[in-house]
Amino acid sequence: MDEKLQEASDQPELLCVENVCKSFERQPVLDKISFRLAAGEGLCIYGANGAGKTTLLRIIAGLLSPDEGAIEVCGSDLQANRMEVKTTLGVVFHRNMVYPQLTAAENLLFFARLYGLKNPQRRVEELLEQMHLSDCSSETTHKLSHGITRRLAIARALIHNPTVLLADEPFAGLDEKARTGLIQTLRNFREKDRAMVLTTHNLDSAQHCCNLTGHLAHQKLTYIRSRTSEQLLS
Repeated sequence: MDEKLQEASDQPELLCVENVCKSFERQPVLDKISFRLAAGEGLCIYGANGAGKTTLLRIIAGLLSPDEGAIEVCGSDLQANRMEVKTTLGVVFHRNMVYPQLTAAENLLFFARLYGLKNPQRRVEELLEQMHLSDCSSETTHKLSHGITRRLAIARALIHNPTVLLADEPFAGLDEKARTGLIQTLRNFREKDRAMVLTTHNLDSAQHCCNLTGHLAHQKLTYIRSRTSEQLLS
């Protein structure tokens, strides 16, 4: 692990993954995965298909239990405070988790109310504009293209202003304009003293919004390096 990742930060620690191990039918997938993210940090994890990237995110999201290890989000242990921790997480996986029979706006409004937001309509309008979805807000989701539906899924994950964002291949299916917009959205997210973990095959896009890069291979997070603010803006 890169020494820079282990240096003390003056920002609060938002995510701690400690010695996480996971096997399926005695086949090891993750072996002692550890990293810590402070406020304002983003970690991009890349690796081949089947390397365990999605499994790791599902464990951090509380959807899978590790065989060993511990996870803390905003100082709370995930296993002991699962429901409390989940309210601080925003999650995007391959399944977009939006309702095809509802419009884009109705989907966001449903989740805004589910999280009990004080002004759900205003938050929905903010995200529709931010994710360039205003023009299709009244379209039912099943009529939307894959790329637009992906943007809607990301908006859904951000609806409750999570502290930590987990995104599995967030750039998949996006055109260049949408990809550029998402990079800026994710940068803005980090700049609000949040943290995020992305998995990707599009390393170039992810490196423009993450300051840390990790390679997951042979069950281990084998390489992590830090990027400077100047590199992120290049």
